[in-house]
Amino acid sequence: MPIRTHLTDQSGFDPAAITAMSKALEDTCAALQVDGQAKYREIIAARIIDLARNGVIDPAALRDRVLAETKAMRSL
Repeated sequence: MPIRTHLTDQSGFDPAAITAMSKALEDTCAALQVDGQAKYREIIAARIIDLARNGVIDPAALRDRVLAETKAMRSL
């Protein structure tokens, strides 16, 4: 499922950014094995959108950042 369904305002992102964020969402969800869990996908999508709004657009960088943050949260 593309990230577009989680965007309330798509005007802030060009098509390339939306594609990159969608790839990051799919890759992150696959890595965390949360593909069928809508609430977790929503949380991950929100974080990816937030990072993209702050200038991180590369799908691998988005994925790696969310995975690193998840790992840090699990160690608390």
